[in-house]
Amino acid sequence: MSTAETFELDETGKIDITDIYNKPDPMVYYSTLNDLDYQIPETAKPVFQRFISAYRQAYGKDKVRVLDVGCSYGVNAAILKCNLEMEQLYDIYASQAGRITQRDQLLAHDQTLMEERIKDAELEVVGLDISKSAIDYAVAAHLLDDGVAANLEAGAPPPEAAAVLDEADLVISTGCIGYVGKKTMKGILDANAPRRPWMAHFVLRMFPFDEIGTMLEDFGYVTEKVENQTFVQRRFASEDEREHVLQRLSELGIDASGLEAEGWYHAEAFISRPAEDQAATSIGELAPSA
Repeated sequence: MSTAETFELDETGKIDITDIYNKPDPMVYYSTLNDLDYQIPETAKPVFQRFISAYRQAYGKDKVRVLDVGCSYGVNAAILKCNLEMEQLYDIYASQAGRITQRDQLLAHDQTLMEERIKDAELEVVGLDISKSAIDYAVAAHLLDDGVAANLEAGAPPPEAAAVLDEADLVISTGCIGYVGKKTMKGILDANAPRRPWMAHFVLRMFPFDEIGTMLEDFGYVTEKVENQTFVQRRFASEDEREHVLQRLSELGIDASGLEAEGWYHAEAFISRPAEDQAATSIGELAPSA
């Protein structure tokens, strides 16, 4: 039995791994996700890279500010700023297990990692997550340039949170949709007004994007789904989890054949841009079909 199989299922049918996001450092986070073959930051990476490049070209600017929603310990920031792969991150943290026993030691290690491996110094990544422990670590380790722990589903961001969320050029997420929804996205838009950042969300097929898409339309956005392509997130932790997810997909009228039925979560990519910006880059250029 894997470590992940010891977790209970949450109300969505997924295993509840909330606890791994609330540790003082990300060692357990990475070991658990490695056990699950968690891949979505890496499978999403090429789309994010094209997305960032397209924004830079459209607006003629090199320095861009990305807001990562549900950022946890800054994994997307590490991958995008340092051009890393998930396997490299897993190896980096696995190599420190047993060698580093103090949080301050791991912080120093990660600070050095960012300094030595940074590839895109003009990319600023700030994070939003409900876990204060994860945000605090990622900022202290210089994985995130800034971050805020807040639950925007419960209410509008307070001034100190809004100050971190504002001035975003791009908003991204890899798996938090379904736990956060249109209230969170509206809170981000309100904090950025009148700026309307481009958005790229990777959403598990079991969680409809319709409500968020409709809300964004009210703000003048056009949302496009990357057609004929899905993005692997992770494998199911247990047969029980698999059965719950397949049942949910069936209830939504979604055919899981060849995808979730094979034992893996699959996400779809939704690209949302202000209508006047949509022509800047075609959806096919951002995410060429597989």
